[in-house]
Amino acid sequence: MSQPDTNKQSMKWIGIAMVVCAIPLAVSLFLSGGLAFLFSRSNQQPPSNQSSSQSTPQLQSQPTAVNVSLEKAVNWQTNNHVHGLAINRDNPTVIYVATHNGLLQRSETGEWFWIGKQRADYMGFTADPINSNRFYASGHPHTGGNLGFIKSENQGQDWKQISMPGVDFHALAISPSNSNVFYGWPASGAQGLHTSTDGGKTWTKPPMNGLGGVPFEFVVGPQNPDHVFAATRAGMYESMNGGNDWTLVPNTQEAPFVSLALLKDGNSTVMYGYRYLKSAPGVYRSNDGGKTWEKLWTETGGVVVKLAIAPKNPQILYAVNENNAVFQSQDGGKTWKELT
Repeated sequence: MSQPDTNKQSMKWIGIAMVVCAIPLAVSLFLSGGLAFLFSRSNQQPPSNQSSSQSTPQLQSQPTAVNVSLEKAVNWQTNNHVHGLAINRDNPTVIYVATHNGLLQRSETGEWFWIGKQRADYMGFTADPINSNRFYASGHPHTGGNLGFIKSENQGQDWKQISMPGVDFHALAISPSNSNVFYGWPASGAQGLHTSTDGGKTWTKPPMNGLGGVPFEFVVGPQNPDHVFAATRAGMYESMNGGNDWTLVPNTQEAPFVSLALLKDGNSTVMYGYRYLKSAPGVYRSNDGGKTWEKLWTETGGVVVKLAIAPKNPQILYAVNENNAVFQSQDGGKTWKELT
């Protein structure tokens, strides 16, 4: 594999950052959401096993019936950028897109709607793997500040803070096999890797030995809550013990992954990711834990910042690129069409 040109590579990362976080560059390198902050920041090791547990009163139970107010979203791609993507576990034609300007739903009829009345900048947006009404996020309210770790029990209509007040998780992931397990990386309000085993009520900081870059995305293995991958500018890293120890996935340091999605296939894990390979950037698939990769799709129209696989139909995938274009595949990523 040829070594990428340093200057061109650096300019490309800056370009991605400016799209993902549409804020003046001088500010975005230090304060904004998305990839810009994480790419520009040096890796800082937090003190080993230091607790950062902060909690607020537990949520009151939400009604079973979900009544979501929807407002037609016109030209939502303009002056916006995407931070999260999820597929409704019960209906793969319905997707949710978390943006700088609020949370969106694309209905089964192909219409776009804003969910609820709050137009927050939702970072770390994550859907619960077993409850289609439950979402998690972090980020910033429109009035400024940080949201902490927040939760919705009614598909994003209402949100309540669960823990970590004053913290902004940019990377956040939930375990598909144990919905009480979370991995998070704050961009402000706290530093370093945070993990929770009680649904986000309390958090601890593992030593994260060997993690060689700042993660901008976590993905948890579908079969083991202690098995987690981190996408960083320095390459893809893997931990088998809940984030305590990390190893570099071979051959990923020269072609980092910007977005990742995993699915269970029998006793193995299939990986999809947008690989920033100089000769042929695009969406790739691995059937052997990231050792080798098969090229699937290179005509992405830009860097794919988010990927998602339908929980009950692994043939259906969605992707969002840096220009806010949304794509769907119905054949396991072999062919794609842009959604309007």
